[in-house]
Amino acid sequence: MIRLAALALLGLLACRPALADAVPSDLGARVAEFYARPAAQAFTAAARETARLTGNLCAAPGSENLAAARAAFAGLVPAWSRLSVLRFGPLQAENRFERLFFWPDPRGVIVRQVEALLAGKDEAALAPGALGTRSVAVQGLPALEFVLHGTGAGALEAVAASYRCRYALAVAGNIADIAATVEAGWDEAAPFPADFAAPAAGNALYRSQREVAGEIVKALGTALQFTRNAELLPPLGETPDKARGKRAPLWRSDLTFALVAARIEAAIELLDAAGFADDPQARGAVETMRFDLSHAAEALRAVTTPAESAFTPGEDRERIRYATVALNAANATLGEKLSAALGLTMGFNALDGD
Repeated sequence: MIRLAALALLGLLACRPALADAVPSDLGARVAEFYARPAAQAFTAAARETARLTGNLCAAPGSENLAAARAAFAGLVPAWSRLSVLRFGPLQAENRFERLFFWPDPRGVIVRQVEALLAGKDEAALAPGALGTRSVAVQGLPALEFVLHGTGAGALEAVAASYRCRYALAVAGNIADIAATVEAGWDEAAPFPADFAAPAAGNALYRSQREVAGEIVKALGTALQFTRNAELLPPLGETPDKARGKRAPLWRSDLTFALVAARIEAAIELLDAAGFADDPQARGAVETMRFDLSHAAEALRAVTTPAESAFTPGEDRERIRYATVALNAANATLGEKLSAALGLTMGFNALDGD
């Protein structure tokens, strides 16, 4: 199984004083203000709305309320994609990333554990705060997607306060709780953003803006590798006959391409927020990355076939394949050119597995 811990890009940061000006002097502050806080706030708002509409569904089951809960979940997914790029600090602490989005899942742990929970009707799991102590496979977005869209989801239209719906509400509430914690972790008065925005020699986390730059570059690289290697390549398969759309995240709701395209677009937003292109030494690398990333996102947004079959031979498979090539190119530019312009030497670690 691909180990999520190995998704982190192992970076050795080497200072190059001659290139010091390429790292903005207010890098951490601008990323916190213009990207991290808005992303965390938007995710919290979307999570609370999902929980609210799921609660409405449990109180009054029916096709309209189920459609509303599903629409809220569809709005939660891109908000998650934007936040997920920040795979450090508040989102990384206490296993929050994996609790929100346990992936990859090549052995079907999510479905197996969620179905077992639904079959057993374990009331203890629905107690306030209890779900957050359970397996990461049963408490995040993929679990909620299965409950709203997977086998047996039609029962949500008919049975008031069913166990399935109350479990969905517990998952949505758990997501909202984690989101609020992450948002609080990025608050201006919180310890982490204080270090991130104002690094200094005596700080525990970041001693210079160059170390902050290294964190951002690693986060970008992790996001691009995760999108390509964990979410797109497994369902694409090495050859067309090995394509398996059901290995894609969120295929049941057909939100796979909304998920990955939004994360790629978020990577562009993070680059812009960081302001790396303000310096001539880094501008070319940033523009090259923007070109590749925007075209990758555009290709994925153009996929019209349902995710379950989009990876099989055809125009949409070629769009997906092109996106993986563009992501690989953007990641190479990040590791070789942008890192060099910023005075960083980054050791990029590919996703491993068995």
